[in-house]
Amino acid sequence: MIAIPSIASVISQRNNLSDTLAFRTSERINETSRFKNKYKRSKENKTRIENKIYSRRNVIKPPFDSVVNPNHNYPIGFFIANNGSVEDVCTASVIHTENGNIGLIAAHCLLDDNGNPWNLSFLSFSPGYDYGTNGPLGAIPVVDIAMPNYYNINRNKFDYALVRFEFNHGGSTLQDYTGALGWRFDIGNGEPTSVYGYPDRGNFENCVHDGEHLCKWQGITEKVTSKYIYVISNFSDGFGASGGPLISQYDTKTNLGYAYAVIRGNLDGYDNTSVGSIWNEIVFLDLLYRITHNIIIY
Repeated sequence: MIAIPSIASVISQRNNLSDTLAFRTSERINETSRFKNKYKRSKENKTRIENKIYSRRNVIKPPFDSVVNPNHNYPIGFFIANNGSVEDVCTASVIHTENGNIGLIAAHCLLDDNGNPWNLSFLSFSPGYDYGTNGPLGAIPVVDIAMPNYYNINRNKFDYALVRFEFNHGGSTLQDYTGALGWRFDIGNGEPTSVYGYPDRGNFENCVHDGEHLCKWQGITEKVTSKYIYVISNFSDGFGASGGPLISQYDTKTNLGYAYAVIRGNLDGYDNTSVGSIWNEIVFLDLLYRITHNIIIY
């Protein structure tokens, strides 16, 4: 689909049994202390994050015009995981953040076939990619990922993630070059929507479906709150379009709009219906805080 990564033995003898027991007791105390301190730090980090998140509720982040080439934005691009023997393709997009190097993608695009995060060195992103040629900025490395902690519990509900790119050209961030999609959490039912991706199948309009051309679909989405999804009827996204943004108020002149979900795949049992997970605002802002502050929550 179109979106990381000794056991020592102690040999006891009768004449030094007391020393060994003393060592093991001390080791247990030290391990317990380290665990408590680690747990305490995790709780403190979680509290700071929650305080930060709750102070920024109802965020609507507007699109960001390229500073380098105004009104010439290309925030959507080709996301690839390649370890030399396996290659997975998805679609990702640059979103407007204070950091400037943050991308949006489906969570499942960041996992290999065994369900483990890809090694980050295998991941890259090429904004503005077109058939057979990298985009204007080439292939940009991925240096961090942030997936919902609940993803493994409910993969249908939380199939979205953020990534951070390694990019700094003369002090300019990636979004300075590509522009960036705005994002919001208040999109309801019946929203006119544009969807972009690199499908190798599916039924995108006027698309060769070869997995290397950026294709577009336009239509109306249905919000199904009980299922935590946006539904696109009579539309099959195909492999390679996973992670592609659902965009409200898309402007063809600037190539920008508001992302509010990403393509997850087809609805179970319905090959001609595609879906995207509804973002939980707290979870999403948690991801953003973690990806920009290098915080890991255990």
